[in-house]
Amino acid sequence: MKPDENIPLMTWRARPDMSCEQVSRAWLDYTGYTPEQALGEGFTRALHPEDLSRWLDAGLRAFDQRKPFEIEYRLRRRDGEYRWMLERAAPLYADGGLFVGYAGACVDIDAHKCMENGLARALERERRARIATEESSRLRHDLMVSVLEELRTPAEAIAAWAGGRQEKTVERHARTQCRIIASLLELASPGDKAPHEPLLSGVRVLVAGVDGQGAELQSMLSTAGAEVRLAPSVEAALQTLGSWQPDVLVSDLEWGGRSLIRELRSLPAERGGCLRAAALTEGGSRVAGYDAQLVKPVEPVALLATVARLAH
Repeated sequence: MKPDENIPLMTWRARPDMSCEQVSRAWLDYTGYTPEQALGEGFTRALHPEDLSRWLDAGLRAFDQRKPFEIEYRLRRRDGEYRWMLERAAPLYADGGLFVGYAGACVDIDAHKCMENGLARALERERRARIATEESSRLRHDLMVSVLEELRTPAEAIAAWAGGRQEKTVERHARTQCRIIASLLELASPGDKAPHEPLLSGVRVLVAGVDGQGAELQSMLSTAGAEVRLAPSVEAALQTLGSWQPDVLVSDLEWGGRSLIRELRSLPAERGGCLRAAALTEGGSRVAGYDAQLVKPVEPVALLATVARLAH
């Protein structure tokens, strides 16, 4: 990859599989990365970890629909400071209408964000005051429900006692009180809330032969919503492939990843031969058979970006 020396903006270009193909010299100068470090999924490591899920979600949806997208996120500058960027990207097509990837550009909007943050802090103070008021209201609500629950049982008992002794007036008032209590309790019932969908919800990931780092990788992926299983050997990995059918394989080359990928690619598609796979390496050239490569020690940003891209 040779960066474009003539573009003063921070630009990038991605292949149809969403992996980085090229970035401009301005992007490299800003982040302090070398061209090699930005290849593949490397450029996502400069994104703030808290913004990665949003960026992936916007990018994946746009890639699937072949539509332009716009997003704000924080990018790490070469001195380590994260600054806000506004990024716009659009699909690229070759002659004949063939989709060949995406091109994007980002500009530093950190000063504008600082102005917004002043307003945000004022809004935050107002929000906290509102939360305090709502909490006070909730406590009053809970107290009312508790009192109503305490009143319901004796009211029902009085109504039953009066009905058995033909005390019609007492029974009528007691029944009225029971209906009022029931109506108030029904109005006080809280509604249901819809849950948030995690980034890797429903994605199955098989992590093979990573020794002590296995639990750490499993925690990273599980936190993002993925279902993860560990395989301590090539045989265990192949056995899991047959019974569990994962969406993505993450394997350590030094442990036996080369033999595992050879075995995997020799299988028919219905048994996992076409499974998308990422290799954990110490660096160097890309290994045949794998769809992506991650350099150890693996950063959470790079791991989640790679698994999300391969899974989708």
